Amino acid sequence: MQEPIGTLILLVFIGTYIAISSEKVNRAAMSMTGMGLAGLVFWGFSIDFNTLVHEIEWGTILFIIGMMTVVSVAGHSGMFQYIALTLSKPTGGDTRRLFIVFIVFVFAISFIFDTTSTMLIMGPLTIEVCKALELDFKPFLIAEAITSNFASIPSIVGAVPNLVIAEVVFLQGVTSFNGGLLFVVMMPLAIILLVVTLYILTRIFREQLSECDEDIADQVFVVSPQHMIRSKNDFYFSLVAIAILALAFTFGQGSGLQPALVAVVVAFTVLIMTRGHVEEILSEINWNTVFFLIGIFGLVAALDYVGFIDDIGDIIGAIVEANLGGAVVFLVWVPALLSAVIDNIPVSIVLAPIAATLALSSSVFPAILIFAVNIGGYILPIGAPANLVAMALAENEHDRISFKMFAKIATPLALLHLLIGTGWLFMMTSFLG
Repeated sequence: MQEPIGTLILLVFIGTYIAISSEKVNRAAMSMTGMGLAGLVFWGFSIDFNTLVHEIEWGTILFIIGMMTVVSVAGHSGMFQYIALTLSKPTGGDTRRLFIVFIVFVFAISFIFDTTSTMLIMGPLTIEVCKALELDFKPFLIAEAITSNFASIPSIVGAVPNLVIAEVVFLQGVTSFNGGLLFVVMMPLAIILLVVTLYILTRIFREQLSECDEDIADQVFVVSPQHMIRSKNDFYFSLVAIAILALAFTFGQGSGLQPALVAVVVAFTVLIMTRGHVEEILSEINWNTVFFLIGIFGLVAALDYVGFIDDIGDIIGAIVEANLGGAVVFLVWVPALLSAVIDNIPVSIVLAPIAATLALSSSVFPAILIFAVNIGGYILPIGAPANLVAMALAENEHDRISFKMFAKIATPLALLHLLIGTGWLFMMTSFLG
């Protein structure tokens, strides 16, 4: 690492993360401030700030903005209320069945939407349904946040860390890793984790999932889902947009069609079609998350410039060299534990080049890192944006999900998922290596 600039940048990075983890400052404002301080350090050593800005993962930022735009348009159309009633009606007010249906739906849409978008879709409609049925929505939100994290593992576009890792691996010329391999390796594991999660959570929440009042259920479900649609045009535009995104993300990667390009074209074409309320839709995009990511990408770019990431890569390479089992265990548990206390996005940015290097010996290693950072994201609530969205939605309803409440459920489950995943990935690495 270059000295003394490297030490100063590392101190800025650590200070920024201590402030963010304290939850006493706005995470977006702090990350942007941290990037600005890194820029001042660069300026003090006669290094152009554009050097840092150029290295920010703008493709990932544009992908997130595009997906949030599609979610906002769909929300305005009444699509999510329509989905909520359509999903809820067949359960007949059976709370346990409703819980399972919502979790499975989260699992399904996590292949297309990133974790933040998934919770922005499911969170509000879950709260609406639970309030209408006079149910406690907190178990639903906690379970959905956990599920959105592990369900995203088989899809390159399922979470921001997946995109970051895949892009770094691609830029380093590793052609053996792609979306198809990720799906084949991780989909069976994701299904195993879903079954285990449903089994455990339905027992943990058995008291909260007691039967709702039959009369209340009858009053709620007498309404036709079609009545929830506020704008048929926006509804159909959103359906077409989601279908195009799903097809492009599934089949476009082999042709080099980048997810960010697809998301931007589809999202803003749909936005043009909505005409009347474009500014309102744009105002509902979660800009807090966007600016948080810009700041974090900038900080990590600064660490990369001063050689810190290369140093970490050399250390890890020395640890796992010629030791397949040790490499798998290390790349599962260390990133997972780091993701719990920092955030899975910067951990992904820092460790992605290492996974790309290891991919030369086995193409499964980038998938292992994707698994680790996504599971590590719910060891503690601060580990992933989806958790923070769930907690923020509950707080808006004046019915908080505390740090302790979330961790009491998620931490043991995440550790169990890591144990299951370690065994599965060791088997996959041995088989495919």
